[in-house]
Amino acid sequence: KFQRDERARLTYAEQKGRAEGRQEGRQEGRGEGEQIGRIRLLQQLLGMSESSSDQLAQMDLSALEMMAADLQTQLRSRES
Repeated sequence: KFQRDERARLTYAEQKGRAEGRQEGRQEGRGEGEQIGRIRLLQQLLGMSESSSDQLAQMDLSALEMMAADLQTQLRSRES
């Protein structure tokens, strides 16, 4: 009985871990997708050639955020 209970606990923990991992992955994917869209829009507004989706998809979220912030700064300084 102990082994069966332990096996059930491990199975539950594994399933829960997978579900949490999938949720975290979806959230991260959404964040990256939002930043990619933002970057491409900012590049259009600045009259720049757009980075390819493949090129941007290779970057992690923090790099995308930094790139978007830099483009936003360029746009703001251009408007001043």
